[in-house]
Amino acid sequence: MKECLKALLVVSFLLSCAGTGGKQGTADDGEDMEEATPTVSLTAEEKAEEEFEELISEEPMPVSAEELFDDFIFNFASNKRLQSERISFPLLVNSGTKVDTIQKEDWQTEHFFMHQGQYTLIFDSEAQMELVKSTAVSNAIVEKIFLDKSFVRQYLFSRASGRWMLTEIRNQTLPRNPNASFLEFYNTFVSDSAFQRESLCDEIDFVGPDPDDDFAQMEGVITPDFWDAFSPELPKRMIYNIVYGHQDADADKKIFVIRGISNGQEIEVTFIRRNGHWKLRKLVE
Repeated sequence: MKECLKALLVVSFLLSCAGTGGKQGTADDGEDMEEATPTVSLTAEEKAEEEFEELISEEPMPVSAEELFDDFIFNFASNKRLQSERISFPLLVNSGTKVDTIQKEDWQTEHFFMHQGQYTLIFDSEAQMELVKSTAVSNAIVEKIFLDKSFVRQYLFSRASGRWMLTEIRNQTLPRNPNASFLEFYNTFVSDSAFQRESLCDEIDFVGPDPDDDFAQMEGVITPDFWDAFSPELPKRMIYNIVYGHQDADADKKIFVIRGISNGQEIEVTFIRRNGHWKLRKLVE
């Protein structure tokens, strides 16, 4: 992922150096207005993004990025040229009762979470989290989860002959997703403060930075009365997930991870299901 982080530093530099957008072109005095071709001005951010994409597209993807999907997806989302080469066109779009295809000339570059400062992951266990580092993973799914619309778009990737390829898009209603129970709970959890408080365990394990030592962590227990002082800001409406291999619809544990793209920060929030109800059990910052 080091190459991806370098790219992010480049775009940050471009954004900071970009000037204001140019003025829209107008016809000169005496020129027929119908013959004049106005130019469309770009904002400083749009110019910086365009320059960033051109710069990244010139760089070949590191061979090592083929080994880990985590590295590949950052290159795929950042590099417009690479993305077009790593899609099996015509791309199948399966919406259950309807199947369409997207031709190469109609494809719109998908940057996924690259325009955000962070992305999210959902795991069933600590062991499953280790799959992120496994070179044995040959199938992965990037999920774009629209909580407010109860809709999930899945991007299916597979690795064959050492090359990751996007092979299919699947559109599904949220209830059909293996994580449906947890996602429906999570949507209410982040939207309803009263429900959130009711969904806390009596004791919440906490691991976080020690305020007295920058290089150490402290461990303890939080009770619901002190949750507001420690609770992290959790994303709403739309989140992402990357499935490395398999999701267990019956799992009674979910580890919700918020991972910074360029700053290395990570938050883990663990939920457990007891008697059909999800509860927040642990927070690691």
